[in-house]
Formats: sequence, C-alpha cells, structure tokens
Amino acid sequence: EVISDIEVSNLKVRHVRQIDSKTCAKSSQHHDHIEMSGPINPDTPFIIKRLIRRIQDSPNRCKDPVGGYDRAIKVYLNSGGGFMKDGYKLGHLFRWEQIQTTLASSAECFSSCATAFLGGQFREMTKGGTLMFHAPYSYSSRYDISCAKKDTQLLDYMKEMLNETDGEFLYKRTMSYCSQSSGWSLNKDAADLFGLLN
Repeated sequence: EVISDIEVSNLKVRHVRQIDSKTCAKSSQHHDHIEMSGPINPDTPFIIKRLIRRIQDSPNRCKDPVGGYDRAIKVYLNSGGGFMKDGYKLGHLFRWEQIQTTLASSAECFSSCATAFLGGQFREMTKGGTLMFHAPYSYSSRYDISCAKKDTQLLDYMKEMLNETDGEFLYKRTMSYCSQSSGWSLNKDAADLFGLLN
C-alpha cells in the first residue's frame, strides 16, 4: 500500500507499507519502506528524513515477539546522481538512523547516489542493480567539466562509511574516472567483493 507518493520536480519518493507481515508480533503491525527515484538535491535528504520520522513514530511499526523493532528501515535508491554535498548529507542521515540502503533489480545508483548508498548501516543490492562512482567535478564551461585531482572530504567520508583499507581503495578508483556519464561501475558481486555490501 502506498502511503505517500511525493513528487518534487524530477524527484519521486514513495512511502510504502507492507500489510499482514508474518514476521511481526501482532497482525495489526506493518513494515514500511521508502523508495527514492530521481536526483540527489537539497530536497532529497529533507523528504527522506521526514518519512523516516513518520515510520519511526508509527505506533504500529513491526516489532518482534520480544518487543524490539523487527528490522532496519529500508530505503530503495534509484538515481543518476546530483549534488555531492546532498549525497554526503543523505549518507550521514542513513548512518545516523541505521538505515538499510538497497538497490533493487535494474536500479542504478550513480555518483552522489553511490556516495549516499555507502552511508547505509546495512547495504544490499540485488542482481541487476548497478553502482557507479566517478571523481567530483564542476563545469569549466557550458559543455566541459573539470574534475577534482584530490578531495579529502570524499576520502574521509569513504573511510568513515567503510573502513580504512576499503575506503582508500574505493577513493582511488573513484578519482581515476573523470566523466559526467561514466565511471567505475559495479554489479552486486563486484560490490560485495570490494567490501561495499554487508
């Protein structure tokens, strides 16, 4: 059941409820998740934070038989990217709230979306999903980009969200791709191998 279907410019965010879950302690309880599709921009973390609060505050949120919450809130991501500062903000929100970031089959999570994905306390992909990283860039003219040679904020973020070794490796691979539309692309098995899933 779709509880909220939010559209702001090209950003689409849905709050979805699964009724009659067999894992909940009571039949009146339910699992909720969030589906995000579109650009990572200042609206994205704001909307998702509001929806996380709604789910957390629901008196009928699914609990296990001993009274604990049955699982982390899932946020499904599908985005070609957007602003890095908003990707960082979203990623820190995910980590603070212990969110499970998820890429469903055929979902694409590129650039700042991939950065936000790393913030998930729990991270999963299904086969057919794609993560893609590339160096942060700015426009040097209307058609040309200029990529950063180094970005200590990105390096520190990747180390914080992963670990020292995997974060440094991911940073080096990310910075070696200077493009608006392509980069270091990974499927589920590759993301798992490089320590991006847990």
